Amino acid sequence: MMLDLRVLNNLVVVAQEANISRAAERLNLSQPALSRSIAQLEAKFGVRLLDRSRIGVTLTNAGEDLLAKARSLLGQAVAIENDLLMQSRGDSGRIRLGVGPLVSGIVMESLLIKSLERWPMLSVVVDVEPTMNLVLRLMDAEIDCCICAASTLEPNPSLAITVLAQIQMGFFVRAGHPLLTGSAAFNPKDMALYPRMTGRSPNPLAPSFQSIFEGQPPTLECDNFSILKQVALHTDAIWYASDRVISDELQSGRLIELPVSTMPANRKIDIVLAHLKNRTLSPATRQVVGVAKSILQLG
Repeated sequence: MMLDLRVLNNLVVVAQEANISRAAERLNLSQPALSRSIAQLEAKFGVRLLDRSRIGVTLTNAGEDLLAKARSLLGQAVAIENDLLMQSRGDSGRIRLGVGPLVSGIVMESLLIKSLERWPMLSVVVDVEPTMNLVLRLMDAEIDCCICAASTLEPNPSLAITVLAQIQMGFFVRAGHPLLTGSAAFNPKDMALYPRMTGRSPNPLAPSFQSIFEGQPPTLECDNFSILKQVALHTDAIWYASDRVISDELQSGRLIELPVSTMPANRKIDIVLAHLKNRTLSPATRQVVGVAKSILQLG
């Protein structure tokens, strides 16, 4: 016995006008149709809601009780409708975004600032974790999507993958590093004499780079790029990273890319969006991902 919101709205307008004719005119209904809708509601529940007279109508006690509840219910319906409209435009709602550590170091600050400026009513929950953890959370529907390095993703038929951008990797050291003194050319094997830093996700040392270090593993692995940046600035460690993570330091000359002659010609890695194939991304999620994509492509 579901209540019809239109009939409840009819009752509210009748109560406001205290007159069936005026209420019918406001509702763009015929007087008989309006009277019939109220009478059917009364008959359905076996309770009189209006006392009718030649000069108008008044609410019974039951009508007064229903009026208060009807106003509250109609207000909630309007709020739900407005919320759905805002969500359809991507202006509100809640999104749960997973981001790999490398991507976080490039986009998160700008992404959150832009998102809060453009969509102040949008609730954004961000988790920065290794890709393996993010995929598990995707499979459990704990996050809507994740943005990470393609090289960190294992093949998974349940995932839809979209390339958002490419970023370039390189080796970086502090200004005044011993490898930068004298001639610009140096023996790449000399790099193996210094500490080597990488992020843990993605695993940065592909075989072509491992050869430079004579097969030695990284000295320091950490997914906190703020910490790695400080270590690079204050030690002789060689940091394998993206220039996008340290653009300010490169511009100021505090960090410098090593001119390694044996570096592969293609040092770019794909940054991708991953989500479940059977899960529809909300308009808000697509908008925020679009902002992340534009930030990634700026370089």
